[in-house]
Amino acid sequence: MNRRGLRVLVGSVLAISIAACADTGQRQREPAPPDDPVLGLLSNGIAQLNVNINMVSKRMNDVQQSPAGTDPALQELQALDLSGWRLQQQQWVLQRNHLVLTRDTLQQVQLSREEKTQVQMLAQWQQNRRQYVKAMEDLRQQRQQLESKHLEAEARLIERRLQ
Repeated sequence: MNRRGLRVLVGSVLAISIAACADTGQRQREPAPPDDPVLGLLSNGIAQLNVNINMVSKRMNDVQQSPAGTDPALQELQALDLSGWRLQQQQWVLQRNHLVLTRDTLQQVQLSREEKTQVQMLAQWQQNRRQYVKAMEDLRQQRQQLESKHLEAEARLIERRLQ
C-alpha cells in the first residue's frame, strides 16, 4: 500500500476520532506542519484530547470533593457520576493514544522509502486500530450500563421524594 492509501485510511479514522472528542473547552493550538495537513489535524486532535483529559481530571476531583451527605441514594449518584467521568477519561486517553500512534506512524512512513517497511507499518497500524475499535466498543457498553444504573438511581431518589 502506498502513502496515499495509508493517508486515506488514517484520514477516515481521524475524522471519526476528532468528531468524537470535540469539546467546548479552550483548545491548545499546536502549529500544523505546513507540508502535511493530516499531521496538523492529528496534532490538533491530540492537543484537544490533552485539554479534555485535564478537564475531566478536574471534574472528577470536584465530584470527589463535594459531600454527598448521608443519603444513600445521593451517595450512589455521586459514585455513578465519578464512574462516568472515569470512563470518559479512559475513552479520551484511548483516543489520544491512537492518534499519537497514527501521527507517529505517518511520520515514519514519510521518512521511510522502502515499500516493505511501509507495508509493515500499515499492518501494525491496522492491528492497533482493531484493538482500538474493540476497546472503544467495550467502553461504550460500560457507559450504557452505567447510564442505565444512573437513571434507575435517579428514579428511585425522585420516587422516594414524591411519596
